[in-house]
Amino acid sequence: MSFAFHTLKERLPVILTQIIDSLTKEKDEISDKYQGEKTREEIKTIVGHISKLKYQLQTDKPFENFVGCEPDRELWNGFIDALPENARSFYQTAWLYGECYMYRKVFSFFENSETLKSYDYFFKQKAKGLEMDEVAAISKRLRSTEKNFETFSRLLKLNLWGNKCDLSLIIPTNFDPNQNVYDNCTKFDDHILVDNTKSIWDCLESADQTKPVVVDIVLDNAGFEFYTDLILAEYLLEKNLASKVRFHSKPMPWFVSDVTPSDFHYTFEYLSNHKLSYLNEQGQKWKEYVAEGKFELATVSYFWCSPIEYYKMREVDFDLYKYLGEAHLVIFKGDLNYRKLLGDMNWDPTDDFLTCLRGFQPTNLCTLRTVKADVICGLKQGKAEELFRLNPKWMETGEYGLIKFMESSQCRCINDS
Repeated sequence: MSFAFHTLKERLPVILTQIIDSLTKEKDEISDKYQGEKTREEIKTIVGHISKLKYQLQTDKPFENFVGCEPDRELWNGFIDALPENARSFYQTAWLYGECYMYRKVFSFFENSETLKSYDYFFKQKAKGLEMDEVAAISKRLRSTEKNFETFSRLLKLNLWGNKCDLSLIIPTNFDPNQNVYDNCTKFDDHILVDNTKSIWDCLESADQTKPVVVDIVLDNAGFEFYTDLILAEYLLEKNLASKVRFHSKPMPWFVSDVTPSDFHYTFEYLSNHKLSYLNEQGQKWKEYVAEGKFELATVSYFWCSPIEYYKMREVDFDLYKYLGEAHLVIFKGDLNYRKLLGDMNWDPTDDFLTCLRGFQPTNLCTLRTVKADVICGLKQGKAEELFRLNPKWMETGEYGLIKFMESSQCRCINDS
């Protein structure tokens, strides 16, 4: 059984059930916070819609068009209508499409309500990710850092392995709880299947400092992983490797743990009010970065919550493609971003990253991803076969990582001339 089939058959129905359970269990709390009896009635209606969606998923029913006030309704309906007739249901379409459709459909039930348009049914789970002991340990450890490749490499690896903290697919950590996670992050270097850290460092160091150097981070998970994103972003600013870091979040609750604008702001409030002085100071500093424009929450784009692969971005959302092109480097975080860079296609594991990007090169880009899905490229000859012999399910465990870099076509032309 493929991991795609396992996800649709086993994981996604569980996630829908968990949303239903949390709404049912917390209906009094939610109703008190919003509009009382009106909200209570809307919760009943939404639970019914989610139950129907779960049935449609489990019985492979066709996708339904969006008919409400969704800002991206035309984008989604155009996508669904363009699918072949025999590929418009959960088990007949690509895994990426079916999974994105489910999460998008769930939020449509809320945004088409009167009182729960902004309700994040995953928020409590995400907030707990900031309460991990590792957050305090990292903050205390990194109060002073040096500008050198070794430190940058450790921070990038910390950010990579932070991607293991995915609430839609909990991956047990391999980190030693008795050792600081920052000091421990190089312990698993042999599990990094592609490591282009030096190329990323060279890209940042060679930036033209006579103009603003912008680094974009296309975010993945809230909580611990987003905290490691901020640690890396702070380092880039303080060591003059970037003058601004722009963060791209999701406009809605997405794949359980993805960062939304609310999560972005909540993180700074949580840290700046923390009882530990070094976390408090860190939160205050980062709030100042936001106020000064050094940390910027990018204008939210619904393209990030579309099922569309990134090589089509230039055609579908040219403004976003052009916006990314303003950055010196774009860092794509996590497994879903990686899948959208490549598409859910059966690439040969040795296929070149440039080939698999299919022309998507708005600027220099890199991807930090722990492997949780059976899509991959850029491996050395024979490596995938070796890993399959060790564990046939190695692509599902999150135990392996990728740090990939691709220089923009414009830079390559300059270097080749």
